[in-house]
Amino acid sequence: MKTGIVISAVSALVSSALCAADPYVGYIYPSGIRAGETNRLVIGGQNLSRIRGARFSLGGLEVLKVENVPGFPNPTGPQKKHLVKWLDGIAAGNLEEPDLPDDPHIDEWRSNSWWSALGTLDAGKIAIVERDLFTAKNPLQATPSLRQKLLVTVFADANAASGRGELCLYGPGGISAPRPFEISREPHVAEPLYAPSHRPAPEPPPVEIGDQGAVVLDGQVLPGSTDSFRLRLAKGRRYSFRATARELQPYIGDAVPGFFNASLTLKDESGAVVAFADDEERFRPDPVMEFVPAADGVYRLEIHDVLYRGREDFVYSVRVSEGAADLPRTPEHDGVVEPGGAARRMFLVERPGPQVIEVSARRLGSPLDAVLTLRRGLDGPVLARWDDVTNTVFFGTVPQAESDPCGVYDFKKPGWYAVEISDRTGHGGPDYFWRLDIRPPAPGFAVYSARSTIPLTKKNALKMQFRVVRRHGFDGAVKLEFPKEARCVGGVATSGVDVVTAQVFGMGDWIPAPRPVKVFATAEIDGKTVRVPVVPCDEYEQAFAWRHLVPAGSFLLTSQGGGRK
Repeated sequence: MKTGIVISAVSALVSSALCAADPYVGYIYPSGIRAGETNRLVIGGQNLSRIRGARFSLGGLEVLKVENVPGFPNPTGPQKKHLVKWLDGIAAGNLEEPDLPDDPHIDEWRSNSWWSALGTLDAGKIAIVERDLFTAKNPLQATPSLRQKLLVTVFADANAASGRGELCLYGPGGISAPRPFEISREPHVAEPLYAPSHRPAPEPPPVEIGDQGAVVLDGQVLPGSTDSFRLRLAKGRRYSFRATARELQPYIGDAVPGFFNASLTLKDESGAVVAFADDEERFRPDPVMEFVPAADGVYRLEIHDVLYRGREDFVYSVRVSEGAADLPRTPEHDGVVEPGGAARRMFLVERPGPQVIEVSARRLGSPLDAVLTLRRGLDGPVLARWDDVTNTVFFGTVPQAESDPCGVYDFKKPGWYAVEISDRTGHGGPDYFWRLDIRPPAPGFAVYSARSTIPLTKKNALKMQFRVVRRHGFDGAVKLEFPKEARCVGGVATSGVDVVTAQVFGMGDWIPAPRPVKVFATAEIDGKTVRVPVVPCDEYEQAFAWRHLVPAGSFLLTSQGGGRK
């Protein structure tokens, strides 16, 4: 495909009335697809009843069909027995509905479009029905934000570029915030479909790594459950297991600690644990594990939350591949910190005045939790020491910039000075790299949005909040600039104001599907106009308390409503 826009093949007409809120996507399962294949995604969230299309940022993905999963009521006792009898018959190969029981209260049976047509449903839909029917309902654990479901059938072009992009849904009510979705070259293996305990499904055959040397395992960890996959591994070969879990859903508002903290356990045929990981070897919570089998055999990989929680948005993928784990690295660094030691660098101050001294480590992918010490001369007295930085916004899927120290020191005398970079916990090694930057302070600013989608109408205002981060003494006014398709009212952060709410209106041109646009912010600094792009983000709450800004690939603009004929 030439663009990243994909339009669903929904035949029903869509009402032009506006929804009360944007569509919300809580999870996408599975979280990826193999190039050249077709798969059906289960998407859970809110306000999903009138979705008319989807957009994938990287292109190469086509939506073939969108189906709403009907909400399931609680059946009466006799009705549930009837449904179970029918489902057991379907599992045995008999699709016909059994005779209705002699129930004087049959008129009170709840209606549901899938219940009345069980014999026509495919295996995936049957699994959804059975999971709802046989899973005990706990009102205290109910998650309204995941109550609705869509089935979205997608096709990935065989020539589509591999990589993780962003998928969002759109309809008359607006656009959902983007969620990660990946196209890969490796085959995908999904966890077995749900089966009730009285009729367990046979265990699937072991997963073969194959000639391609990698496979992707997809699953969801539900309440109290542990997922498992059987893998055939060869003696003496090195295998790596890289889980992706928190990166798919960095922050969950109504769960503690506010994200899915996955762990990996590998067992041999006797059930003995031969490998375990609950974190990457650096600092990210998604686990990475390596293992070299001492014998050929079938091993069992188990995935669960470290606290044994579970819910539908605990979605994960695990890439199993031959070879060492590919951990992120960067060649652009100034040095490393050895265990228990400190790296030192001398620098010359030619004239008195303030200087910004900053270390980058965590934000580059280094595990270094840096502490920065400034001395007069190589072994002179300590002039200043900086540790973590307190930022005005929490930014990123797993914020790390707070661990990188930065300070401003007003040098009174020219001469030679030294900085020491050490690890706060005393660790070190070749991976504990860092980069040092010493520069004069320069007044400036950055602007972050609290939403990345811009669904517009001519009459109704879309309220968008923005955060202004001021640097090194800048305290002037900051003005927002929207693209020509939009009109902004009130988008100015005056002196001393760091949060601004803009009201945005459409300018009349109909925009049928989301398209990427840029928003800018301008200010006067030292007599010059400075114009910077606004960073598109979406705000998420973590564990009922903290709010984070998760970056998006771009702002997406479209027209809100039913469309024009």
